[in-house]
Amino acid sequence: MKEYTKNMIIDFKEVDRFLHLKLDAFVQMLNTTSMYHTVSLGLSPDYMDEKGLIWVLYSWKLKLFKGDYYAKKLSFTTFALFHKDIYSHRYFYVKDEEGTLLGYALSVWIVIDGDKRKMVKIPKEVQDAYYNVLDEPLSKAQEAIVEALPVTPLKKRREAIAFTHEKVFPVRFHDIDSNHHVNNTVYVHWAMESLVTEEGEQFLETHVPMDLSIVYKKEKRPGGHVRIKTLLEGKTSYHELYDEENMLLTLVECTWKERR
Repeated sequence: MKEYTKNMIIDFKEVDRFLHLKLDAFVQMLNTTSMYHTVSLGLSPDYMDEKGLIWVLYSWKLKLFKGDYYAKKLSFTTFALFHKDIYSHRYFYVKDEEGTLLGYALSVWIVIDGDKRKMVKIPKEVQDAYYNVLDEPLSKAQEAIVEALPVTPLKKRREAIAFTHEKVFPVRFHDIDSNHHVNNTVYVHWAMESLVTEEGEQFLETHVPMDLSIVYKKEKRPGGHVRIKTLLEGKTSYHELYDEENMLLTLVECTWKERR
């Protein structure tokens, strides 16, 4: 199994006012690590584009044990497994300079045909690039991460629930990435920011995210706005994100803990 590790120092822009690592910044660092991994294997960033194929992110699951990592160097390690030639399960684990495990994550990807907009198999040459030897066993560290992150994500919206509040966000120019839709990290930012209500910022001032599950249902193109319905119950928040035509875009669930 070909792992890849990238060291990064947590920058000022990646922490909140209390110097705690922001969740959308954390997700972006994971995305950056996966991109560097792909390039290190000899697959150019536009490799799939040249074949008329597009990687599509289906879900994220992640856990962050602490978060007070400002100005510290962290190592982000990733490896990928493929299921039924259709799903790419990309795993991550993050450690500090002393080797302490700080968090881990799983992103699930599929490939679609750019013209037909239909799901297709992951090209064999892409799968082969991630493996040293066919059916190579996982290391103990890899097994621990896989066992800690069940693949099954949120699939359906909750039924008959009373949301505590709603919030609308405009889709800004810089929310759109090179795939011409809202970048996956922006949904994380919106979900977190939706917890700032008319009553104020108290919840975010006193709590930090501990784990996150997010499923992407539909892409959001440039322009318009998104509407977020939020249910906050104790230390758990559940979010449904809709476009201006009331189409469900994303489901988000987050567990929080008190800020220390």
